[in-house]
Amino acid sequence: MKFLICTDGEEYAEAAIRFGGRLAKEMNADVGVLHVRRPISSSERVQLTTTRKKLTAWDLDIPGVEYLTRARELLDEVGFTEAPPAKEKVSLAFREGIGGATEIHLVGAPGEQVHLRLREGDPVEQILEEARTGDYDMIILGSHGQPQGVSGYFIGSTALRVADLAACSVLIAKNIRRDHDFLLCTDGSLLAEKAEIAGAEMARVIGARVTILSVAEEEVDREEALQRARRAEMILAQMGIEATSKVRVGRPSQEIIAEAMDHDIVVLGASGRSAVKKFFLGSVPLKVMEYGECPVVIVREKRGKIPLHVEATEGPSVTK
Repeated sequence: MKFLICTDGEEYAEAAIRFGGRLAKEMNADVGVLHVRRPISSSERVQLTTTRKKLTAWDLDIPGVEYLTRARELLDEVGFTEAPPAKEKVSLAFREGIGGATEIHLVGAPGEQVHLRLREGDPVEQILEEARTGDYDMIILGSHGQPQGVSGYFIGSTALRVADLAACSVLIAKNIRRDHDFLLCTDGSLLAEKAEIAGAEMARVIGARVTILSVAEEEVDREEALQRARRAEMILAQMGIEATSKVRVGRPSQEIIAEAMDHDIVVLGASGRSAVKKFFLGSVPLKVMEYGECPVVIVREKRGKIPLHVEATEGPSVTK
């Protein structure tokens, strides 16, 4: 298992790093931390190259590096990595051209359980490229989760586009309050089953409760939805995980968002293959991610590279 945690240095990104670090520690996952900085001018690039050659200490002003060293400190705090002894002097070293990124090494820090990567350019394109070249299983991003009136919480466009276009699973860690209660959503499909298993495993390693939600679009479909929930409950029981089931009736995205208010993290499956209006085959996970108030995990089977400029015709649409 490999996690790619992205940071822009903001407070919500630090919360995502702490959560991702705890999860990675419990799941024994490898971690990459990525910061994407704005493109720099030619004169700045010459200055940057010169500075790198003379780099001997932590406190030099290298654009973007401070966010990565801060991320490493946060991973130390949650116990994913080991902090250097107080008497040890830690310096930085760079390796360029690592899959198109620059890798930063903390020379003197014990154990290299995490890769710190620096990229330059469009954040969405660079995050997706890093996830692809590093063969990551899940991308973790923080988001500001700004209130948006009665409709819920708006997340940043970078997080939404990464969630839409990523070739792997994505965790948008917004408004992290607790992680004690997972809501696993099912439509009875094979992909939903994989999401249930992945979500249940995450819940187990961090000791969270699990609730299974199935949504019937019409009242006459309630019994069918209940059967889907019970089937998921049996699958989790075979994993040794106790869960409770709930059924709601209405529009799937709205019902999931409403139910999620009583839980800490929502887990859904998504294929991202088209914009059809079938549950889990397009816009429902993205609507929950955009308008829900808590962290959302979109479990996705790995797929090939998604073109960044065709989402208007091929990618799952996001509508209110």
